[in-house]
Amino acid sequence: MRRLRKDQGFSLIELIVIVALLASLASFSTLLIQSFSTSYYLRQAMSHIVSQVQLARIHAIKSRTNTVVVFKPASFSPGGRAGTFSIFEDTNKNWKQDAGEKTIMAESPMPPQISLTSAVFASNGCGLADLDTTCFGFDSQGVAARNGAAYVTGSIQLRDRKNETRTISFQVSGKSKVTMP
Repeated sequence: MRRLRKDQGFSLIELIVIVALLASLASFSTLLIQSFSTSYYLRQAMSHIVSQVQLARIHAIKSRTNTVVVFKPASFSPGGRAGTFSIFEDTNKNWKQDAGEKTIMAESPMPPQISLTSAVFASNGCGLADLDTTCFGFDSQGVAARNGAAYVTGSIQLRDRKNETRTISFQVSGKSKVTMP
């Protein structure tokens, strides 16, 4: 049987190499985690918006009244917070939340890593006072609400810190569609 000598162990060079390898692995894994987390936040934000919009549609059908979803993109400045969205009942169909109309969901912000860059809706019914606010809604049948004779349809765009974008389109049928560039 061979005995170990007391002076056997690792040399300074061996320790430096091991520490350098561990530091390299730690920095690589940190970059990898950051990359996945950004994509994760974008998917989470999209999922949150689509599910809340579908709940607004269900609410419109269940309560037999128009339900409006209001988006405030990052460029929004007057009154309220930019980069948020909210949902309310519109019993008098004027596209405004008047006194007595129920708030379905208060302003919900995007995660810090995600920006609501645009919200564009055709035949938007929000009116002149809300030019920076874009909205759409559902009627009591669960299809896109009308502003006059025109259905309000359109899309929003989300962007993450890596400038990846996703677009959520809202169609006349009341369905949502997520697209990537």
